[in-house]
Amino acid sequence: MAWTTKLLKTIKASQALLVRIMYGVHATIGVVLAASFTNNFNLFFFEIFIIVSAIEYVVTVKKSKKGEWKWFLPSVLIYISWLTPQIFIMEYKAKQIRLDILTNMSETVSLSFCPVNLATTEVTIDVLDVTSDTANGEDTKQTHDMIRQLAILLQQSMMLVFIAGRWVGPKGAMTREQLSQLLLAYVGMAADMLEFITETLKIPEVACNNVLVTLVFVIWLWSLLQYTLGLTATKQRKTRVVGTASAQQDSCGVVHGMRSFLQCCCGGEIWALMVSVIMQDGPYLILRLYILFKLHDFGQIFFTVKNGILFCLQLYRISIVIGVVVKEKKEGDKDENEIPTDDPPYQLKEVKVSSAEKTDIDHPVNEEKTDTKDPPSEYDNDDGKTENKHAVNENGNGKSDFS
Repeated sequence: MAWTTKLLKTIKASQALLVRIMYGVHATIGVVLAASFTNNFNLFFFEIFIIVSAIEYVVTVKKSKKGEWKWFLPSVLIYISWLTPQIFIMEYKAKQIRLDILTNMSETVSLSFCPVNLATTEVTIDVLDVTSDTANGEDTKQTHDMIRQLAILLQQSMMLVFIAGRWVGPKGAMTREQLSQLLLAYVGMAADMLEFITETLKIPEVACNNVLVTLVFVIWLWSLLQYTLGLTATKQRKTRVVGTASAQQDSCGVVHGMRSFLQCCCGGEIWALMVSVIMQDGPYLILRLYILFKLHDFGQIFFTVKNGILFCLQLYRISIVIGVVVKEKKEGDKDENEIPTDDPPYQLKEVKVSSAEKTDIDHPVNEEKTDTKDPPSEYDNDDGKTENKHAVNENGNGKSDFS
């Protein structure tokens, strides 16, 4: 039995090591690309996360019995902190090229003329020569488009690494069913996140606006932190997969007190829905509404309406689940604190007694007097006669002891 336990621990440790190698290799590729295209070799200091990841791996394997933490994944947080700065730096580099081109075109030109894709934008070579780190206009165009393509490639591959890492890595305290739900939730989350950052940065009014570009990156990074949540994410996006109110009701049962109520909510579907609303759908909807009504970009109508519908459905779902839990709590308290009056075993009824029965109750008959029948004698049965015969035979005079 001991060798099987050691074997399981070795397998889980190998799985955890494989996942961290995947994270490290992908993040290192991002660091190399960002440093080479921005000529900022100080970015290689981010490789210090190799040591941080190694320390985290040792602590997780030693302290966690399942090979992974239940509620929070430090390895994913390290990976996000390692790679996302490289994506931001590359996007900021491309944005700076666009701003330089826009400034050189005209001092009063509107942001709506921001050249998002230089390969399809007609810009003269003189305008493209404004940047100091490029030799000619064609190099500027190629550099901008290459940086943008590599940044998008890193974003998409990052989502794939999230999904593959959770699939290959140790399950921790999750069952196979919970892992399948988590992977489905990861796919839905990844699609929404990629759609948000790629479609939003294609808007000219956003692509050349420092504040909006920074806001898009901050909101996107905030939504990425959902991948650091472990078991909570198994019920996330159930409105897009499957789920019923009875599931939350069965998992919670009857709760007592505010502490038990919070444990029930935070450990179930309510908490997962709240995380999704606060960390993704809510911020996405607010920014898209601003773009739609403030910048008058009607190309985002579909995504804005989709976000609004999903946001409302999740709030409605939260209200339903909370109502089910509160109702069960009230019914449980009522069953324990109140005795039902319509239950026959607990109801005292008045019984009508006749006069004869009343006399018997007031003057009970003496059982000794009424029972006049003598107890059976040993001579009244065959066994008694047999015993008497034995007594006679044992007497030397041949007479009975009673004669």
